[in-house]
Amino acid sequence: MSRPIAKALAAAAAAALCVSCILITDPAGDDPGWRNIPDRDGGTSSPAPRPSGSQFRRTIDVAPGGTLSLENDYGDVSISGWESEAVEVTAKSPLAEPERSVSARETGRTGSGTAPRVEVRETGRGLLVRTPTYEGPGRPPAVVFDVRVPHSFDLTGVRISEGDLDIEDVYGRLDVSVDAGTLTVRNFSGTVRAAVGTGGADVEVLDLREGDEISITARQGDITLRLEAGAGAIVEADAPRGRVSSDFDLGRELPATTVKGWIGQGGPTILLRASNGSVRIVKSAGGPGPAAAPDK
Repeated sequence: MSRPIAKALAAAAAAALCVSCILITDPAGDDPGWRNIPDRDGGTSSPAPRPSGSQFRRTIDVAPGGTLSLENDYGDVSISGWESEAVEVTAKSPLAEPERSVSARETGRTGSGTAPRVEVRETGRGLLVRTPTYEGPGRPPAVVFDVRVPHSFDLTGVRISEGDLDIEDVYGRLDVSVDAGTLTVRNFSGTVRAAVGTGGADVEVLDLREGDEISITARQGDITLRLEAGAGAIVEADAPRGRVSSDFDLGRELPATTVKGWIGQGGPTILLRASNGSVRIVKSAGGPGPAAAPDK
């Protein structure tokens, strides 16, 4: 090989090396082209979390003693009592899922910054809150609700297809169904009618009075009913593939698959049926809180 050719090849190699050095700039430097994303522990290697979905929020002035109906195909719902004479509805599309990507179809979003679609309107029977009926392929859009109502308020026609339903600090009338998910009720006073498909129910009813009724069914899951220590009621409980147990003396030997008995001196009727689960009647740890109904 001649010296001129060798010199030309050496020059080409040096030029390629210089280019490669430019392309491999240290990511830890100050070059604005590099994105430094802090970890929880102060590092810089983790990807940025996906931002949470935009919120729908609306507040409607109401009088205590009103009625709320809510329908949601897919997503958790939380309803709690507060002192204000208003219903506040907050709905959110849950976008932050590090395990996998979430499509616009699943979240019901049409683009960045779009709030979930929610209908809120007043009817002759009270306030109606619902998500639009989903007719597309796959899972319906996920919408998570956080609703606040006056302490004295009826919750009737609350229907959840898939998701958990949490209710607390309310008194009045409760008529709810959850197709797939868990039902949790804390510090409620009044009549309860609840049906759960696949999932369990854990319901606390305080200040039980004559005229109240409790009916809870679960097709696939357990039922726990929490009552005050001094409560009185007539109880019918059925768990054909499980068992019925109670902290209260029902005048029957327990556990059993079917029980008909009395708590204290009797009182309102309690009907509990777990088709494929167990039934527990337990003494509540607390007494009536803000949701306790006023004396009649």
